[in-house]
Amino acid sequence: MARHRPPTRNSQLDALFACPLIHDMAADIGTLGTHPRRHPVAFHLAFGAMVRLFGSGNRLDAELAHQETWDRVVEAYNKGAALHPAGVEVAPTAPPLLSDTHRHVRNRLTRDEYLEDLLDSFTRHSVGIAQEVGLLRPDGPGSRTYPHPSRTIYGDGTVVRPMYGKADHGRQDPDAEEHARHDGLIYGNDLVAIAARGPESGRRVILAVGRVQERGHEGDEAIRLIRMVHAIAGDGIQAVVYDGAFRGVHHETVMTEFGLVVVNKVHAATRDENSRSHRKIPLGQWTHTVRNRPCVHTLVICNGAVHDSTLDDSGRLVLSDALVRKQVRRYARGHGNGWRFTLGVTVPCPREPFTAWISPHRQTGDRGRGRPDQMRLIPEVDPYFQTLYGLRNDSESINSGYKRTLIVDRAAVLGWRRQVVDLMSWGILINTAAWKQHGASSEA
Repeated sequence: MARHRPPTRNSQLDALFACPLIHDMAADIGTLGTHPRRHPVAFHLAFGAMVRLFGSGNRLDAELAHQETWDRVVEAYNKGAALHPAGVEVAPTAPPLLSDTHRHVRNRLTRDEYLEDLLDSFTRHSVGIAQEVGLLRPDGPGSRTYPHPSRTIYGDGTVVRPMYGKADHGRQDPDAEEHARHDGLIYGNDLVAIAARGPESGRRVILAVGRVQERGHEGDEAIRLIRMVHAIAGDGIQAVVYDGAFRGVHHETVMTEFGLVVVNKVHAATRDENSRSHRKIPLGQWTHTVRNRPCVHTLVICNGAVHDSTLDDSGRLVLSDALVRKQVRRYARGHGNGWRFTLGVTVPCPREPFTAWISPHRQTGDRGRGRPDQMRLIPEVDPYFQTLYGLRNDSESINSGYKRTLIVDRAAVLGWRRQVVDLMSWGILINTAAWKQHGASSEA
């Protein structure tokens, strides 16, 4: 198999200027309350993406200081602007845009009156790009029982170390704080990205970005971003993949409010270097009639899967192998109150197999985080689990890919607002490349 070659810098610039994304977003946020600028807002959005492409504003300034390079960038930008109904061109005589000038516009974009609209616009048009490249299509493949990867969204959080360390004297990032991770505490801002991707290289689209506003509440921010994406994509999404930041309340929200299947691993009750153990949660008894006699089975959840159970001679609980999933059903709740799911599993009773239908939702009397925290519609032992959960690897790739654009793995800007916009700018670069490679090229 031929090794994939990453896109060249020139090809990424071509995609950035050819794609309508920057002009769509600029049309949504307007002129930022000022007179028309020498460099339009769309060009500033492109400039932010180019900063991530070149690694820093200083490096980009050095490149654009060459008149030939500046003329080529303006020509490529104006070509895309001329094709957009709301495109605003840069005058050929305009001087090169410099980082100092761009910072004033970026700081305005991070104000309360613009930031939310900017991120909403990015999500809305990025979902459109995803659908244009064949992702999140309501008419696409898959079902509730077997959600398709192209109709699955996934995400993760990553802590970006600030420009100045905690112990540095003088300037500090006012928003950075300590966050607990599996490998200890890390100081910085916890950023979250939600994405979708296809099987081919380069068909990844960043759908939404945000920042964890309260330490330890990454799951809540992920839910907020998923809500934004789902409001646009709707039934184009079938499943959500996320890590252990999701607990029972998040599972319940995703299933009930959005009507989506959640794919993630169950938190272990205990673990060591070589193994994990999980709690055994009783589901109750299921009775079926065989030759006019009742046959009773006690079902139990362990590691997300449903098991039949018996007691051995010493009174200890013995679990069967995980019961095979038969179907996942989704029903609309009355009066527009969302959705509810039921999972059908085959109970291999030696007298007569039957199907047990089980609710994954919180039950009256549930303790702690309840049944949604322990039961999975697609458990880890299911052969289909890894087909979807494998997308978690790409969420890690998103984090590392963004951080590779930073100098010495530190944020390029101060404050969480600027950092979210910086992450969004990198998302613009990724999305326009996907549009050029898998969207625009497919129409040619």
